[in-house]
Amino acid sequence: MRPHPLIARRTPPLFRARNLAAAAALTCTALAVPAVAAAPAARADALPPDRITITVGGAPAYRLDGGLLSGGIAVLDATPDYDTTKVQGQGTLRGAKGGKATVRFALSRSLAGLSGTFDLQDPAAGVQVSANVAGGVQAPSDGTVTWQGRGTVRTGGRSSARTVGFTVQDRHPDPGDHAIHLLHAGQRRVAILRLPDGYDGRPLPALFHFPGLFETPLFAEFFGRMADYARTRGFIMITPEHYGTGWQGVAGGQPGQDVDDPGFVSALQDVLVRRFHADPRRLYASGMSNGGFFTSKLACENKRFAAFAPVSGQLQDQAACRPGRAVPILMIHGDADPIVPYATATAAVPFWARNNGCGTTTTDTDLPDTHPSDGTTVTEHAYNGCPAAAPVILYQVKGGGHNWPGGMPYLGPLLGGTTQDIDANAVIWNFVSRFRLS
Repeated sequence: MRPHPLIARRTPPLFRARNLAAAAALTCTALAVPAVAAAPAARADALPPDRITITVGGAPAYRLDGGLLSGGIAVLDATPDYDTTKVQGQGTLRGAKGGKATVRFALSRSLAGLSGTFDLQDPAAGVQVSANVAGGVQAPSDGTVTWQGRGTVRTGGRSSARTVGFTVQDRHPDPGDHAIHLLHAGQRRVAILRLPDGYDGRPLPALFHFPGLFETPLFAEFFGRMADYARTRGFIMITPEHYGTGWQGVAGGQPGQDVDDPGFVSALQDVLVRRFHADPRRLYASGMSNGGFFTSKLACENKRFAAFAPVSGQLQDQAACRPGRAVPILMIHGDADPIVPYATATAAVPFWARNNGCGTTTTDTDLPDTHPSDGTTVTEHAYNGCPAAAPVILYQVKGGGHNWPGGMPYLGPLLGGTTQDIDANAVIWNFVSRFRLS
């Protein structure tokens, strides 16, 4: 498939190399608590059905257009290019002359682009259409694919080769990966999200993960397996791509032109709620390294997130942080981190305790050393006296470096130890999922 029209830009060589390397490697319910802030306006109650358009040129011409009455057609995407990889499924819709027509799609990405077959049977109209698709499929917008080419049309008992075409609008997204393309602040921005197994359009919580410096969503997933974790646990996982080297406004951020990263996040929140029916009361933020710094910044500014979990990147500018509310926050940091010193975590955590109205003491709990061979242990520091709706917790990974706990070491041992005593995915989700906005 050709690049999406909003993402056809030159990728820096460093990103191209990293994406290719990762691509090669990849080949080989929440508890309610007191409200912490006001939620945005609610969205529509139900997702509309997928819409299908089939056209046949020549005489007699034929056109079928409508929403599916049953079944569904999945349009799924993937990193590193955020292009469509599959158009698959079948469904029924009202026929051109009444009754029910049946459509089937079986397309997947190959070297030629999206390839495979589609067919239509409309008994009341006496029309059958089938076509072999070998590339040429276009994606004019997210969740929509179109194609036109030669196919076989049978009508009136006779078959002929004619020009046929289809448009699939995946208005009721299916479980799997979906790309989001936005034009924001003059820049083409992208994100990838995974809808969990069993997703049926009912409102679900969503966790944002903000990758670190030079880290793409593909790399973040390869080393952390966050979307894989979300897939079987009933929540939406979304990983946006930062513009350039990192998230702006914090350490390591892309210098130069302001690309309004906070506004980009707000726009993604809108898309999640509108198109994917994310629950606006249960949106959460996490991030690693530069993405952790950015998550901490969002905790100061973005009131649409219900809870936050920065990893190896904590609040830097306390004087500029005015949340205006108590903020549930979980911090994870290695005390042998060679990139972002653990002292930045011990400096930031008292700020959140004061902001939330906690006491000044902590309850410290040594967690089981389930993997002695990794050279790390974990201690939980939970502030006493916090409101039930706004705890402050710091996980100290003793001997831990600049890596995602429970994940694959990034750059091997160069960034320090990677603890396997906790799984950051589980720790973060078990924490944030306890909270929701009112």
